[in-house]
Amino acid sequence: MKKIGIILSVLLFAVFTAQAQQPQGQGGQERRQFTPVDMAKRQTEQMKEYITLSKSEETKVNEINLKYAKKAEELRTGVSFRDMTDKQREEMRKKMEAQQEEKDKELKKIFSADQWKKYEKYKEESRARRGGPDGQGAPGGGQRGGRQ
Repeated sequence: MKKIGIILSVLLFAVFTAQAQQPQGQGGQERRQFTPVDMAKRQTEQMKEYITLSKSEETKVNEINLKYAKKAEELRTGVSFRDMTDKQREEMRKKMEAQQEEKDKELKKIFSADQWKKYEKYKEESRARRGGPDGQGAPGGGQRGGRQ
């Protein structure tokens, strides 16, 4: 009976140790990679919190979000932001900004003037949530001031 208790203790220790070594994001949360489909759906849902969209508009917005989520994924594939030089980061940032401008042009064709104003507010608040007026978070991807 004593051997069974020791074996169970060793097994439990091994399970907890293995679980503690899982890759984690900030705040101890497991890091999750979103697919372009996930990203597009998430962006569309977030936009709907700010902008009233008809079903047709929602479908078009989701298609545009998906198109640009795929383009963003292509830019990031095989590239580690942390391993880039400052010059490479600047080039990446410029490419991403250009894609965002293209995306905005497509969305502007769909939105009314009122919807466009709400979209601009959505983008502004999204930038603020990411850590600053230019959307650049604190170094290491965290929030400034230790907030999570």
